[in-house]
Amino acid sequence: MRTRFAWLGLSLLLGCNDTPTSPSAHFELALSPSAVVAGAASVGTVTLRGRAVQAIRINLSSSDAVASVPPSVLVPAATGTVEFTVKTRLVAADTVARISAQADGTTQEVALQVVAPIARPATLDRLALDAVVVRGGQDLQGTVWLTAAAPAGGLAVKLRSSNAVATVAATLLIPAGATSEAFTLGTRRVTLETQLEITATYSDQIKTVPLRVIPIEGS
Repeated sequence: MRTRFAWLGLSLLLGCNDTPTSPSAHFELALSPSAVVAGAASVGTVTLRGRAVQAIRINLSSSDAVASVPPSVLVPAATGTVEFTVKTRLVAADTVARISAQADGTTQEVALQVVAPIARPATLDRLALDAVVVRGGQDLQGTVWLTAAAPAGGLAVKLRSSNAVATVAATLLIPAGATSEAFTLGTRRVTLETQLEITATYSDQIKTVPLRVIPIEGS
């Protein structure tokens, strides 16, 4: 009996005299797109199936916190349709959230698939030295950055100096989960200014920075 009264109330608001097949036939709920990558948004639309004599408030809800919707929307009588935004947040696994719209006991429900983003493998981002000029015999620190966290077991980056005046370890291991790691670069004393390059290599990715080694004053 309550469902019958709710249906009659919504019918009067819609100005509809024809008997519908079901209460949910009074309005439609749709999502576009119906599947999004976690963190992206979808657009929901509520459309009335009849001429409304006044604005109708539709209550909204989501079955899962991965997708959030406003508490309600007001469908204008003039247009008979309204849009709302469904926001999503990051998830570790694909999740389906059911978005519901309800008015006077009438409910419509659609599914939104939230797809977990695919983790991209780490690549070389950049190589930097604390200084581009150093006096021979002094040490210098360099850092290698990755575009994403290093995988389990770490990520090995090859280091090389173009001149024996500067020395670096042959391999720099960036620990699992880290996005950068520092290394020490040693230099020898020189009598003449020396230009060289320090190179970091991982797979087919190469990063190079210049270094100038100058004599110690008075030498």
